Amino acid sequence: MPPPLSRAPTAQIPYTALMGQVLKWYRERQGWQQYDLAQALGISQPAYSRIEAGGTSISISQLRIIAQVLNVPPNQIVLRTDRWANQLGQRGVIVTDQREVPKAALLLALGVVAAIATMAK
Repeated sequence: MPPPLSRAPTAQIPYTALMGQVLKWYRERQGWQQYDLAQALGISQPAYSRIEAGGTSISISQLRIIAQVLNVPPNQIVLRTDRWANQLGQRGVIVTDQREVPKAALLLALGVVAAIATMAK
C-alpha cells in the first residue's frame, strides 16, 4: 500500500517579506535598481536584496529614505502592504509576524503576491 499523500501546505508569508514585495513593486515600476536604493540607504546591494526578500526588517528611518527615493509617502507603502495583506487573507494566505515560514508555504504565497502585484495599479 502506498504511503498516504501529505497535505499541501497552507500559503504563508511573513509581513516583512510582503512589505519587501511592495517595495520591489514600487522600485520596478519606477525603473530603479536594487543598487540605487542600497546606495541611498548606505548599505550593500545584497543587504537591500534581503530587505525585499523579507530576510531583514527595515527601520522607520530606512522606510522614510526608501520612500523619498521612490517619491512615495511612507504611509502609502504601509497602506499598500496592508491592502495586499487583506487581499492575501481573502485568498486563504496567512500573513504572519513570524520571520520564518516553511519554504513551500512561502513559495505558494509569493505566487499569489505576484498575481496581486500584476493586477495592482
